[in-house]
Amino acid sequence: MRRASRRSRPRGSRALTGLLALPLALGVLSGCWLPDVSMSPGVPGSSPEATASPSSSAAATPTAEPVAAAADRPSGDLDAGSVTHVQPAGDRELVIDYWTTQQAVAWTPADTKSIQLSAHLEGEESTASSIEVLVTRFSAVLDDGTARSTVVDDRGEFALQPPFTYGTALELPPTDPAAASVTVTVQFDLLVETGRGTDRYYRQTVIDTLDLPLLTQETDR
Repeated sequence: MRRASRRSRPRGSRALTGLLALPLALGVLSGCWLPDVSMSPGVPGSSPEATASPSSSAAATPTAEPVAAAADRPSGDLDAGSVTHVQPAGDRELVIDYWTTQQAVAWTPADTKSIQLSAHLEGEESTASSIEVLVTRFSAVLDDGTARSTVVDDRGEFALQPPFTYGTALELPPTDPAAASVTVTVQFDLLVETGRGTDRYYRQTVIDTLDLPLLTQETDR
């Protein structure tokens, strides 16, 4: 019996089959999505990694410039426009009213400051029929810490018992540019009758002060 011979495929046909299978495989792969792994910035569709430079970082988060703390201005006697001070005068009280039509909170050393003053007596014996009280001298002295000057020196003789009052105006001139405050000291020299109709008197002095802070270059307006 003749053995059937095994027919072998020529080597050339194997190569041909491989070449035919390659396009088929490429066709299958062409239908799939492949991620773009290109890192070249010149290729469209690539996403180069952004790097922040020191200049761009500073522009994104600006830094506020430091602001120097301004000096605080202390409160003054005339910040509200007026003030009343009461000083003892024997068995009575001398009530002194100060006021201004200017803005005391805005006063500077260069300003001329206008202040009005009115004084009257109060107390058990301060009635129209009480003993006589006279103001024989009134003075006001301005002190800016470097110099003192007299702004008023009134040496008249004025009745002060009720219903009479003593009134005057104070004009405070400009002071040292570096002055942070000024003090006004007022003085009343009183002659008080020893008894009603006795025509005899004793002297009494009453002193009061006003503290007026000023705005300087270092003070916040």
